[in-house]
Amino acid sequence: MAYLFRSEDMQYVHITMQRDKAEYFTKRIGELGLIHVVNLSDETSLKSEYMKDYKKRIVLASQNEKRLDEVEKQMLSFDIEVPHVAPRELKINRACDAEFEATWGPLEKELKINMLTVKSLRNTIAKLTEEIHVLIECRDRININEEVMELKRSRPSGDMKTPLLTTGSNPDIELQAYAEEQKFYKYICGVIPLAQQVFFTRMLYRLSRGNAFVRYLDIDEMITDPESGQPVRKSVFYIVSIGRGLSSKLAKLCDFFQASIYTVPESKQGKDSRIGEIEGAISERKSVLRTSEIRIRKLLRKVAGGEGKSCMLLDWRLTLKREKLLCGTLMKTRRYLTMIRLDGWVPKDQVDMIKEEVERFDRSGQSGSIAIDDNYNIDDPAFRKAHGDPPTYFKTNEFTGVYQGIVNTYGVPKYKEVNPGLFTIATFPFIFGVMYGDMGHGGALFLVSIYFLYYEKSFIEQEKRGEMSEIMKYAFGARYALVLMGFFAFYCGSIYNDFISVPFQTFDSMWHLPSNNATEYELNDNFVVYPYGVDYNWYHRKNELTFFNSLKMKMSVVLGVTQMLFGITLGAFNYTYFGDRLSLYFVWIPQMLFMTCTFGYMCFMIIFKWTQDYSNSEPPALIQTMIKMFLSPGVIETPLYDGQGPVQVVLLLVAVATVPIMLLVKPIIQHKRDSQDEHLLAEGQAIENKSSALGDDPEIYPDLGDDEKKVFDEEKEHEEEEDHHSLGAELIHSSIHTIEFVLGAVSNTASYLRLWALSLAHAQLAKVFWQKLIIEYGAETEGGMGVIMIIATYAAWFCATFAVLMCMDLLECFLHALRLHWVEFQNKFYGAEGYLFEPFDFAKAEKDE
Repeated sequence: MAYLFRSEDMQYVHITMQRDKAEYFTKRIGELGLIHVVNLSDETSLKSEYMKDYKKRIVLASQNEKRLDEVEKQMLSFDIEVPHVAPRELKINRACDAEFEATWGPLEKELKINMLTVKSLRNTIAKLTEEIHVLIECRDRININEEVMELKRSRPSGDMKTPLLTTGSNPDIELQAYAEEQKFYKYICGVIPLAQQVFFTRMLYRLSRGNAFVRYLDIDEMITDPESGQPVRKSVFYIVSIGRGLSSKLAKLCDFFQASIYTVPESKQGKDSRIGEIEGAISERKSVLRTSEIRIRKLLRKVAGGEGKSCMLLDWRLTLKREKLLCGTLMKTRRYLTMIRLDGWVPKDQVDMIKEEVERFDRSGQSGSIAIDDNYNIDDPAFRKAHGDPPTYFKTNEFTGVYQGIVNTYGVPKYKEVNPGLFTIATFPFIFGVMYGDMGHGGALFLVSIYFLYYEKSFIEQEKRGEMSEIMKYAFGARYALVLMGFFAFYCGSIYNDFISVPFQTFDSMWHLPSNNATEYELNDNFVVYPYGVDYNWYHRKNELTFFNSLKMKMSVVLGVTQMLFGITLGAFNYTYFGDRLSLYFVWIPQMLFMTCTFGYMCFMIIFKWTQDYSNSEPPALIQTMIKMFLSPGVIETPLYDGQGPVQVVLLLVAVATVPIMLLVKPIIQHKRDSQDEHLLAEGQAIENKSSALGDDPEIYPDLGDDEKKVFDEEKEHEEEEDHHSLGAELIHSSIHTIEFVLGAVSNTASYLRLWALSLAHAQLAKVFWQKLIIEYGAETEGGMGVIMIIATYAAWFCATFAVLMCMDLLECFLHALRLHWVEFQNKFYGAEGYLFEPFDFAKAEKDE
């Protein structure tokens, strides 16, 4: 994996094409997928006619893609699946939009006519079906005269909301009044969606002020909604109202609530006759509907293609996608009178493939129409100033690409900068394993990832068919990271001797109880240190938490400082490669000395203390020793080794001396060098002005017009202003980085204590779930409830373990591992100021989509 240490060598190429051959050859470049095209266009060229033509073609292609989407929706509504076949680009002999209209237009027009017919027939059938239900209910179950009498009895009275047609409390007078008012009552019948009933009833009462009421009769069968095509639950309603002007208001209310109103004949014979007419009309329209649907299915199957045939929908989608990519790339070119210029970056080992393609084009009878120039020294500072840094390109596979993606999410490496992705492959899953260390949980995670890898092809096909949930997509996409994360979690769990909070008694313990009544363990005579991992007798003891706190806290500090020192070491490779010896001597060396003399020394004391026997003496407190090292240099209360006081004084002096070196030396030397360069540049500019006064040199601005020369001169002046920095600005910049490093050395070291905190939290949660659910509530339950409780508590333990430890805690440890790599590790050497190599590649763009 040495190729991941630095990015691939790149080469700048300049391709000149005749205008009539440019589009064809650019398309061929997209098929090769080797050139990262540089944008040569500017505001002036973007307003030109040929650029407007490219924009128009992109807009038309986007509109045509929307038309394809509409047809695909219709295919899904008719249960016609888009086949999973490889699309092929259509060979077009004219403009893409014209070819699309000629090929797709007639088919789309015929499909649209039939779809409108089907929609109209479905709407009519749905309306007729609703009317039949209304007629049947009115004939068999509704008695309007009884409902009118019910309305008379139930009308409110006595306040300002009393209906206008109130007649007092005498029943005889009411019946007489009813006979006179009978000609004023109205009733409305129709169908309303079931979901609208409650709101409809409330609004009806408010609108009529009690002069109308509604009754509902649910329809047993589902009625198809003509707009959405989905079955909807509806019910028949009938409204009885009294008043002349109320019926028109109720009709508007029904329309607002999407309720359909139907006219019902008064006589039973009239209802029966109308039902017969509707049944005949429905039968006729269903026959026409079936014919139209058959015609639509034939058209859609033609679009979908059959076995062994390509899919017209997919072919056009691919063609339009490439049309947009092609036009977008041509908009980045620069056009001259008869030629088009395309510049770009190519991996150095693939430049010959571009040249071979040009030679093949020449041999086809198009000699001289395409020319390529790769004679550029990209390491020349003047070239870099004019064209910028090359893009960053790493050759990755499915395994390394996951870890490179973790790095690129934070920032892309600069060209030829040391790539953290190479080391992230090992350090990221290991740091995760330290926090998630458990043989049971880590082993389960490892087995799940192995399952993903073993059935990888099956899962990929499932993902292509769109049958995979979003959560499953994330888990499957991270399978190559999960396999190492699970492995290192199992490994660290074996070091902790922790299997779901239960230790393994693999080897003989070095501790024993001296008698049956003893409460404290003693060391065995002639004991041997536990061969591997933590002695199981440390678990489930009163001082278990104290022991593991000490162990994991010190281990976290040692691992964190080691990783940060490694990051600082990688910075030396960057300074050496880019020739920045000033930073190497006066930034990197002081940083390494500061970190080694402070926190590196603390790690030395931790490891040295682990190797000593303090069974007969008081061990020194390392935290107090570090505090006194800065506050009381040379004062040692409990020495760790002989001569500790003078050694700590020397280390402190070296650490303090490095701070002004980092702060002052580099800015002062750099400012002096810049002043000398500016002086030499001023002398050269004076000579150039003197020579130009004798006559303009046409070679100064090759291939540039007057406007381009003016823009070039303005940019040059602006760059010269930016290059001039005062000593004060350089000191401010240096002080920011110095303060950030010194304070970061403390905060970053403390940040690595999250390894201890999350590892401890994981172990304690597993212990609580196991002891409370499995042991206390399950195994220790006596009597006939014992078996039932064991089954119930095991189910509860499994759910809690899966949800909290296998899901939530896994994600938490993953995020903390990201933080430690992005901030604590990478900021020691990683600038992340590059940009990715993104070639003009049809295949990659289609795969990403």
